[in-house]
Amino acid sequence: MRKINSIFNENNLVTMSKMPDNLINGIICSPPYNLGKNPNHRRTNQIDYNLYVDNVDNLTEEQYLDIRIKEFKEFDRVVKDDGVICYNMSYSKENPMLPLVLLNRVYNETELTLVDIISWKKSSANPFQTSPNKLTRIVELVYVIVHKNHSNVFKANKEISKINEKTGQKFYKNYTNLIEAKNNDRFKTVLKAVYSSELVEKLIHIYFPEGSLIYDPFIGCGTTAVACYNKSCKYIGSEIIKEFYENSITRLEKLN
Repeated sequence: MRKINSIFNENNLVTMSKMPDNLINGIICSPPYNLGKNPNHRRTNQIDYNLYVDNVDNLTEEQYLDIRIKEFKEFDRVVKDDGVICYNMSYSKENPMLPLVLLNRVYNETELTLVDIISWKKSSANPFQTSPNKLTRIVELVYVIVHKNHSNVFKANKEISKINEKTGQKFYKNYTNLIEAKNNDRFKTVLKAVYSSELVEKLIHIYFPEGSLIYDPFIGCGTTAVACYNKSCKYIGSEIIKEFYENSITRLEKLN
């Protein structure tokens, strides 16, 4: 059993192997994107594929997908039946199909399914426009994934606006699938692919009540943990790169 409100300097498969079934309320994360031509984008150390450690973004598509599916099979096991996975995954210009291929394999090889897609509108676009035909991206997608047998009854925090007295039909306040949030927290780190605690807090507001236990298998510099702290939720994180792990610990110590 892993200690609550802790980050572990290890592969996420190791962390999850020590979790009992149905432990966590959900996952908020952003995995490596396997951008190929830029090995410093998400991870910095040399890969050991035999240990399923993708520290650089130069895997073959098959290797990358095999690693992600192993993780999703563990997500399936450790997330509660009515839990939610918020999976922020962008695409590369070299392989824009990769997120869709992954989602298809998740559906076919696990008991998880996609139920919603949230568009995260950043405060500034990235990267700079150098392509004559492809668009600069100011939006990234967050894929909302749940257990197939709970696809209509998974947890959410949507507030009721009114109830029809005759039929008992509930009507909810309007929650759209567009979230506007900063690109990042301006925390100084060499890790390039980061998101903002503002984004994570808004996802928590939609899906996770106070006291929820949220896991981030790629916690990087600790942004998900910071958001959990701010929203009175509990967290567990995994970060395989020691430098990023130490950054996250330093960052969290400043909150206490």
